[in-house]
Amino acid sequence: QGARVWIPDCVQVWRAAEITRGYEEGDSVLHLRLEDGSTLAYPLESQLPPLCNPECLSGKDDLVALSHLHEPAVLHS
Repeated sequence: QGARVWIPDCVQVWRAAEITRGYEEGDSVLHLRLEDGSTLAYPLESQLPPLCNPECLSGKDDLVALSHLHEPAVLHS
């Protein structure tokens, strides 16, 4: 709960969201709050969505400085 993740979006490619309820292995949905304040029950399939980097690393020019290096983090930076 409280962790920020990236979820795929057909318009924006990736959207950041915050997990609003605790997750336990085997759960079929992840309860999220999107940046616009709306809520979403995100269905989980084979893996959890990628984690967002901390705000202090947002907009870094050097991708090596990122804690999590994956497609949404690279596109966001």
